[in-house]
Amino acid sequence: MNRMQKQRSIAPARQDGVVLLVVLMLLLLTTIVGYQVMETSSLEARMAVAREGKEISFQAAESIIDQAKNNETLLVTAFVAGLNGTSWPEQTYTFDGDAALNGNVEIRYIDEIATLGNDIVIGNPGLRSLHFELRADTGRTDDRFDSQHIQGIKRFAPKLF
Repeated sequence: MNRMQKQRSIAPARQDGVVLLVVLMLLLLTTIVGYQVMETSSLEARMAVAREGKEISFQAAESIIDQAKNNETLLVTAFVAGLNGTSWPEQTYTFDGDAALNGNVEIRYIDEIATLGNDIVIGNPGLRSLHFELRADTGRTDDRFDSQHIQGIKRFAPKLF
């Protein structure tokens, strides 16, 4: 046997271990990449759930404020409480579609707003503009995804004196 034939017969035997090592390294690399993709997907899913929960809580607070600002009895009670210095009226709300979600609104009478511009537009100087602040707090019974929303509103009322 000449020298060239000896080298060819020896070379494949040395490469068998290298191929196994390369395949194991590729398998390890694939496992690490797959694990990272799985972790990223899990994090994105948790972020999406949190965002949805915060959005539902915020929308619930908006709904509570919409209901409260149209409740004239609550507004009158808040006006009287502001004049007398008593505690502000509150109302609790529950939601039919989500038993774990509930909310509370507090209505505060702030003050009478100057209505010169409004008097001109309305054409009735016998009205005054009352400013109220509505504070809605919503949340779940498990203390996740709480939300608070504050909105100011004004209502026209007749001048009594």
